[in-house]
Amino acid sequence: MTDKWPMVKLTDWVSNACATLLWEGDTKVPISIAFPIRQKNTSYLFSPRSGWFDYLTHECRHQPVVALLIAALGKLSYFLGIDKTIFIGNYPISTSIWNTEQENELLSIASKMSRLNPGYYIGVRNLLPHRHPTLISNLKSLGYFGIPSRVIYEFDLRDENKPIPSHLKRDLALLKKLNLDVQVCSKLDQDSLMQIHDLYQKIYLHKHSLLNPQYTTQFFDDVVNQGVMSCLVVRVPDQQIYSFALLLRTGHTLTVPALGYDTKFNLEGSYRVLFAAIYTYTKDQRLLLNYSSGAGDFKRKRGGIAYLEYTYLICPLNSCNIKKFTLALVAKKTAPLKAQDLIELGA
Repeated sequence: MTDKWPMVKLTDWVSNACATLLWEGDTKVPISIAFPIRQKNTSYLFSPRSGWFDYLTHECRHQPVVALLIAALGKLSYFLGIDKTIFIGNYPISTSIWNTEQENELLSIASKMSRLNPGYYIGVRNLLPHRHPTLISNLKSLGYFGIPSRVIYEFDLRDENKPIPSHLKRDLALLKKLNLDVQVCSKLDQDSLMQIHDLYQKIYLHKHSLLNPQYTTQFFDDVVNQGVMSCLVVRVPDQQIYSFALLLRTGHTLTVPALGYDTKFNLEGSYRVLFAAIYTYTKDQRLLLNYSSGAGDFKRKRGGIAYLEYTYLICPLNSCNIKKFTLALVAKKTAPLKAQDLIELGA
């Protein structure tokens, strides 16, 4: 695998990006610059308003009063200019992990972007206090405020003697019983790319939300066939793809930027089987799996440890006092939040 991503127009990869992607510094740190005017269903990867308000409004749609309140807060954030945000180190995936050299460049690149774009908020996503203590401390010293963004789950499988929870034992037994063909591929043909693109859409877009990144087939082609990621593929006996997961390794950490499974197959536990395959690969490689957010109850029952992830933001250089006051107030009010608080709300 390579850490050098192809450099293409962002919308060739994510049709609802509503942003441009630059690569800065000696280590080619990715920078996303949101368009000042959003399109409908702009992906949460590039828009704080989509991630913090629109997504929540969608998830609370069966609670009309709560949904209206969240939507109103989203409108307030619009008037405060939050749509104009630049994210530093923001790969076009849900969880960005940087190598040491890239992390060391983030602050200088953030300062440069702030000077060049004085009307934009500058932010860094995917920050974990137990993984990024120095970076977070430095961001705070520069005036950045931390806003809780989501609960993520880690599986530390670097210790081969780690006990296996009972739910996971059943998943592993099911995977073995079904005798499916599991492969980790470094190349995919066009037919396979079309299949995984379709499976991704069924789960992330049709089942969940159009605010998820709407990846194109070209994205899957580029990141797999140019060696950025590998692809775990589970096939049924007729060789049709039953499920898949993109695998991105950075150092000793593994992330799963996209996955999917075919809900029409009459097989037991589609998601259970896929996770069992991901777990097996991670354990064989003795890696730390950052399994992102969502499906919290499922992940906790299989040994996932919950952590609260933050986005750190600083106001535009030419900000009025109300923007600075509001951002500081939100950070202060949310500071006491713990992962368990969001879990109780369904994270």
